[in-house]
Amino acid sequence: MKLLVLDLDGTLWDHEDASRLTLPYEFHGDYLVDSTGQVLHIFPGVREFLKWAGGRFVLSIASWNVEERVRPILEGFDLWHYVRFPKIENHPNKADMIRRTVKELESAGYCVDGIIYVDDRTLHVDDVKRALPETRFIHMWVDAKSFEELRELLERVG
Repeated sequence: MKLLVLDLDGTLWDHEDASRLTLPYEFHGDYLVDSTGQVLHIFPGVREFLKWAGGRFVLSIASWNVEERVRPILEGFDLWHYVRFPKIENHPNKADMIRRTVKELESAGYCVDGIIYVDDRTLHVDDVKRALPETRFIHMWVDAKSFEELRELLERVG
């Protein structure tokens, strides 16, 4: 099965650094407000996309963030259950995150026959492709301008 690895900040939601948010969070549909009044919105179509993609891919996360602040966001929006072996770590080495996710999936009995990495920035792509040359990169908001377009793109390539 193909592995679909998603970034978080700027990809699933509009906040550039969700690690700067302060607990507790107050959830309102598709947005939250942290204890200091900062707001984070999940992008339109995220829930529907994850539901669709979860039936076609193994979903995971590679995010340069602080898990203690970001996991509650995913849980509060009821998105956490879609992902397997997510990596939300306070360092930029997404290649290492994805490589470890693949190893964990294989140890759990999954056969990973391709990796698709979706991010709103190209900062980590070269490192990921050096470590995992078979990875296909999709530049969110460039290659796909919405989650509906991302779904259509993945239907063609996946």
